Amino acid sequence: MIDRIRNSFARAEECYHGGKFREAAESLGCYPLDFSANINPLGAPPLEEVVLNELEHVGHYPDNRYSKFREAAARFVCVSPDNIVPGNGSSELIRLFTEMTLEENDSVLIPQPTFGEYENQSRLAGAKICYTQLNRGLPIVDDRELKEAKALFLCNPNNPTGFLLYQKEIAELAERCESSETFFVVDEAFIDLSDPKQSVAQLAIDLDYLFVMRSLTKSFGVPGLRLGFGIANQQLANIMNRTRIPWSISSLAAAAAPYLLNQTEYLERAREVIRDELAWMMGALKKLGLRPLPSKANFILIDIEPSGFDSDELARRTAAQGVLVRDCLSFGLGKRFIRVAVRNRQENLKLIAALEGALRCKG
Repeated sequence: MIDRIRNSFARAEECYHGGKFREAAESLGCYPLDFSANINPLGAPPLEEVVLNELEHVGHYPDNRYSKFREAAARFVCVSPDNIVPGNGSSELIRLFTEMTLEENDSVLIPQPTFGEYENQSRLAGAKICYTQLNRGLPIVDDRELKEAKALFLCNPNNPTGFLLYQKEIAELAERCESSETFFVVDEAFIDLSDPKQSVAQLAIDLDYLFVMRSLTKSFGVPGLRLGFGIANQQLANIMNRTRIPWSISSLAAAAAPYLLNQTEYLERAREVIRDELAWMMGALKKLGLRPLPSKANFILIDIEPSGFDSDELARRTAAQGVLVRDCLSFGLGKRFIRVAVRNRQENLKLIAALEGALRCKG
């Protein structure tokens, strides 16, 4: 049987992610505090009324045009609805992009460390992965490498490092990709919780090879709804909208999207909380003898080498106390780093207490 399956699928390995909330709850016998998933610290805006109203229509298919979602997303990033590609979270958009553009043995440039789905979905499409290093957040690629590659992926702010590039820096790289006819995918999943002024979403409407992604999951604290959208020039967006999986976004999620995208004050409040809590957490983590890396996002990458613990062991110890942190092995960072989300003060105090308890004794 296996020889009848596409080779890239038969050899595929699972892409590890954080957010194992339900899985951990089963083994712990209680709900944990999840610092392994980077979600808006304010939680979700009240959605009960929107969801209850839409329940009347669940006996019908969603409108596959997702017109209201696309119109709201277009207003949110100041483009036309014709430039918007709705998706069941960023993961579906990454899969759609790789299926659309990549063929067997195409080369794809992926910085290290970064989000694992870029590599995972590219490999499933049969592409060869070429890793690049980051210099102050920018991929180190020369013009020859760009010309030979079919696509380049970039996360801004980068996951897991929290490094944020300025719009001008990404615009310059986008122009290089345009000259090389190399697709450039910019994942802005966390930018609304960081600095949306650095977004390059509006640049995508005039460039042939730029595709920008946004996530409602992270920004509005709704990972269970699975919502995201892409921004591209009209020709590219039209192709993606014709070929995406029909009805991939549930009617409940699609109804929530316009409401969420109108909550701009909520995002401003969240950014204020994140700025304050980032500063507090950096100090608290340093007092524990750990080395948090500077971050402009709603998460912190922490060098735990001074603790004498490996990351998987430290993650196991905090989980035993009901607090989940992200082991960064899957990012290719070895056992030296963990990543934690920035949440509210009460929850952040519990994280620091759990880390303190985990570090207190060995053996």
